[in-house]
Amino acid sequence: MGAPRYFVWDFHTTVEVGSGCRTFVCQRFMELGCRRVALLTDQGLVKAGIVEQIESIFQVQGGPALAGIYDKIEQDAASGAVNDCARWYREIAADGILAVGGGSVLDTAKGVKAMLGMQVTDVKEIILGNMGLYLKPLGKPLGVPHVAIPTTAGTGSEVSPIAVIYNEMMKIKADLIHPYLPADVALLDPDLTVGLSPKMTAHTGFDALCHAVEGLSSPGANCMIDSLALQAIRLIAKNLPLAVADGANLEARTKMLVASNMSIMSFAMSGLFYPVHNIAHAVGAQMRIPHGETNAVLLPVVMEKLPRHYLPKAEELARAFDVHIKGMAPEEALKAAVEAVRSLQRECGVEPVFSSKVRKNVLGSLYWSVKIDPAGMLYPLPEDVIKNILANCFEIE
Repeated sequence: MGAPRYFVWDFHTTVEVGSGCRTFVCQRFMELGCRRVALLTDQGLVKAGIVEQIESIFQVQGGPALAGIYDKIEQDAASGAVNDCARWYREIAADGILAVGGGSVLDTAKGVKAMLGMQVTDVKEIILGNMGLYLKPLGKPLGVPHVAIPTTAGTGSEVSPIAVIYNEMMKIKADLIHPYLPADVALLDPDLTVGLSPKMTAHTGFDALCHAVEGLSSPGANCMIDSLALQAIRLIAKNLPLAVADGANLEARTKMLVASNMSIMSFAMSGLFYPVHNIAHAVGAQMRIPHGETNAVLLPVVMEKLPRHYLPKAEELARAFDVHIKGMAPEEALKAAVEAVRSLQRECGVEPVFSSKVRKNVLGSLYWSVKIDPAGMLYPLPEDVIKNILANCFEIE
């Protein structure tokens, strides 16, 4: 066998894990040299009292001031909200970003960070043709101190060099890729995830699972990606049902946050070979279905309908799900892995089809959305496969 091919592992985030680690937030901003911190979040977390918890840390500990709270972020990191938040950040003269929330909040923060560092007033200026690709040496330090506190165990966006920004006019999810998008510090505090509903816990957990499966099965994978993806799959398969059944299970919540973090690293470093996310982005953008739900429904269907993509790693996938594959051919191992995913769906209460029904003629427009999605252009899927997958994931009106 020849030597493994060359690859680069490039991450910049210090990750801290544990119950109560959110209380380090002021100290981390002091270490980053900040005086006026801007908190980015959403209304759901304001109403849940999580934002108040973070505010109280600043009030009690002193140090950097909390200069303001931006809580207008909604489902998906919409370009309009990104632009508005960047304008607000400049107006309040903040010098550091604190993102508290799920994937939409974390991606919005990264979009704002890119705008500030690249000195633009419209995020679409740096995402041309729905793809903003800024690899080194083009992608230079953005100079914006940034701490992230995720409140879901799904996207892993706190350490990801990818921000998915929703283009409202075109109804497309665009990719912004830059090595300095991730937070300087990520505080993975399970206390802030215990209030997540079983449904949201399941859907976001499946998003993390999808990242791990797509990282492992990517043609661009390497041995470091494999190690993270496989362990993440094991952690999710064991701990997601526990977190869904008992939201206060801090051990399961902690391990899901860690698995989410590991999953996105495997995903982000393996190239844009993502058939599940390709379809999920298109369906989510057009139908306004939450990203976690799209991935949760699509994962086993895509694995089943596009076997050639997964067969090279079928045995590893099956083993990660604790399937005994002795004597199985790769095709049989893949079928066993698909069934393991479906079993996990059932255990976590995930429906096998999308909650939104469609008319048959809508599937045609969704097909073209899949084809023009950035991932679809870089790693095109066969026409019959796309149509077959879509037909199996929707209930037709």
